Amino acid sequence: MASILTSAVIESAKGSVSTYVSTAQQLYSELSSVVNNLTSSGFIGDASEGYKVFFNTKVTPAIVTSLTEPQGSLTAGINGMLDTIKQQLLDSVDPGLGKLNQDPGASN
Repeated sequence: MASILTSAVIESAKGSVSTYVSTAQQLYSELSSVVNNLTSSGFIGDASEGYKVFFNTKVTPAIVTSLTEPQGSLTAGINGMLDTIKQQLLDSVDPGLGKLNQDPGASN
């Protein structure tokens, strides 16, 4: 079944990306809180420091920088792609061109 690309479809996709980003940020915040609580009480020493370094140098960049940051992340790229699709395929296409493509033998 073919689907029709509309501005509403693009906006829905952008809304889904926004929901994903919000959820990922919320989960990261909860995880960060757990790590901070764990490494500040009862779990100390080299293992604790190593855990903090791992979280700060591996987990944080993967979730924040690469995934949810407003500029340069995967989700920012997806939003940019959706904006470009909307602008170039929906906002700038001549409606008459679509009608001509549907019936190329007809005169306008």
